[in-house]
Amino acid sequence: MLAGAGRSHGGRTVLALALLAAAVPLACRPAAQRQARVAATVFPIYDIARRVAGDRVDVRLVLAPGLDPHGYEPRPKDVAALADVTLLFAVGLGLDPWAASIARAAGAGEARVFELGPLMDPILAPPGVVRSEPLIDAHFWTDPLRARHAVGVVVEALDGLDPEGGPFYRERGAALQHAIDALHADVRDRSARWQRRRIVTFHGSLFYFAARYGLQVVGVVQPVPGSEPTAQHVSALGALLRPPDGAALFVEPQLDSQLARTLARDAGVSVHVVDPLGGGPAASSYEDLIRGIAHAMDEALR
Repeated sequence: MLAGAGRSHGGRTVLALALLAAAVPLACRPAAQRQARVAATVFPIYDIARRVAGDRVDVRLVLAPGLDPHGYEPRPKDVAALADVTLLFAVGLGLDPWAASIARAAGAGEARVFELGPLMDPILAPPGVVRSEPLIDAHFWTDPLRARHAVGVVVEALDGLDPEGGPFYRERGAALQHAIDALHADVRDRSARWQRRRIVTFHGSLFYFAARYGLQVVGVVQPVPGSEPTAQHVSALGALLRPPDGAALFVEPQLDSQLARTLARDAGVSVHVVDPLGGGPAASSYEDLIRGIAHAMDEALR
């Protein structure tokens, strides 16, 4: 189910950046003396981009923390904030389908939307007892090693926009990758102490984290964001949750958890909260986001 995260992505990355460079006219690129402006659709990508960019690039966040990207409807002020943005980093894989339309509305055009997700060995979770069809997880950053690769892609993209800043971006990217290596080692050590290994998530957001740290996602409460599951689906989930060997149940702060909490009450189990998007006070950096997920696992799986 999980393609090798460590294999080379060079061919696809170079192709994507070449297409990007060809699509953005030189006249649209910032002059050497003017600060470049880019944006990111969701917080994890924004945090990576801003930390690589430092003070050489103005990096903006489209989706405010706490909002659900699946149901997001851009407001006029969101569009206006992107009018002078040269490049919009998006996730793709169905998470932020509004990225292209908001870029067009802002006058940036689809050519400047750079989707990172397809370059990160996307996971296709197979259909199972609680899913009627395969499920693509777009949240690749919940695997720190994929996030590490994303840092390198962002470095290349910013270097393409501002070649003079290339050494600056590479130095900052290397420092961020070092921090992510330490983060991964910490979570790997913590995961060795988790006694339980089966989890049920509210929607398909933790397949990468689970695959990296030896967990199994056995159920998803809402496989299609915004669509209520069938009665048969809910019944199957209840069976997965019941003690003594039931899976641990997780909900997310951006999504309505009423159904999951009803399931937990009926099964006599606890509900645990994970935030795969971050950006709030408790997850103001990428590392905080991942450590928050690991902390939730500590509570639920030990």
